[in-house]
Amino acid sequence: MRLEISTKPGIIGIKTTPGELNIESTPAELKVRQEIGRISIKTKKPKLEISQYEAMAQMGYKKPSDAAAELAQIGKQKALEYIAAKTEEGRRLQAIEKGGNPIREIAIDKAWPQKERQGGFTPFAGSSFHAEPAEIIITPPEVKNAVHIGYEAEFIPGKVNIEYRRGQVNIYMRQYPEVKIDIAL
Repeated sequence: MRLEISTKPGIIGIKTTPGELNIESTPAELKVRQEIGRISIKTKKPKLEISQYEAMAQMGYKKPSDAAAELAQIGKQKALEYIAAKTEEGRRLQAIEKGGNPIREIAIDKAWPQKERQGGFTPFAGSSFHAEPAEIIITPPEVKNAVHIGYEAEFIPGKVNIEYRRGQVNIYMRQYPEVKIDIAL
């Protein structure tokens, strides 16, 4: 006895259709209109005042009113100094009985007085300064529309067209499987 077995494999067929995606678009537009920027700027010049009056006054160059006031003050001071000196001489003469020679001493002091050295021609005071700074006044333009300051914009969106076709996959049997068994005697 003989046994014969024959087989055919199953074969699957696959048919595919690819998908398609088509996109068409138009570009978006932005239209901008802008006003010319204007700004107003005004300036005030700086000022510098220099006064040398104090230095010049120390050298003797004064206003008549200041010179008169100073001379009156000096006259008053000299009068007070003279009164003080005469009072001191009177006290010294009053104490003549205590000894010494007050008349001779007063005569020597009057003959050779001690002098104080005066300042010379170099002023001790410096110049005085007064400065006013410059000013800058900036005036911005009037705002008509607070949302768009100086410009207006219009946006036109682009259009997008999309076409999509799905892909397909078809599976089918190209050959069915088969098993044959033969028995021969």
